[in-house]
Amino acid sequence: MGRSYVAIGDSLTVGVGARLFGGGFAERYAVMLEKKLHTPVKLSVFAKSGLTTEDILQLFKQSDVRRAIAKADIITITGCGNDLVQAVLQYEEGGDEKTLLQASMHCQTNFSKMIQEIAQIKKGQHQSYCVYLMNLYNPFPDIPIAERWLQQYNQHLRLLASSPHVEVVDVYRAFEGHERDYLSLDQFHPNHKGYQAMAEALCQQSAKQL
Repeated sequence: MGRSYVAIGDSLTVGVGARLFGGGFAERYAVMLEKKLHTPVKLSVFAKSGLTTEDILQLFKQSDVRRAIAKADIITITGCGNDLVQAVLQYEEGGDEKTLLQASMHCQTNFSKMIQEIAQIKKGQHQSYCVYLMNLYNPFPDIPIAERWLQQYNQHLRLLASSPHVEVVDVYRAFEGHERDYLSLDQFHPNHKGYQAMAEALCQQSAKQL
């Protein structure tokens, strides 16, 4: 019968930084899942580098994305990294912490809308499914306010796990203390070790539901 896995998001779902080394976390997780469940896993990726949470939300309007979600029993979403970069740059220019807070609230609102979209698509189905939201690691360990903002953001993101079928994967904890080892040359995207850590964190989380 097999499993259907849909990965939605930004450059982290694309796998930027490790395309030549086994792909991003989504491809790695699909392979792990096949080995664990002894069944084929069909992976569909809807992602593009540079997308903000607003952009990712727009993907849910596309008919091919909606069709894939309707069949999926596993869905992952990455996002907010690009919102964070924009907010940090604005903060460094103006020094107004409200910029970071507004970006955080905006991301959470968009993630909440994505979850609602999935629930709407899945309405009336008897098939079980789970949505895994990947929280954020810290690509700016030298900027203290970015660390504080990230902690706050990840804490709020966890509240969305109170929705049925939704889990939050703690990528932040998987990367904590390993940022230098897990980031690629651009010091922002993960390298192959970072994507492996993401896939393993997701595998560990999903083992409770599958």
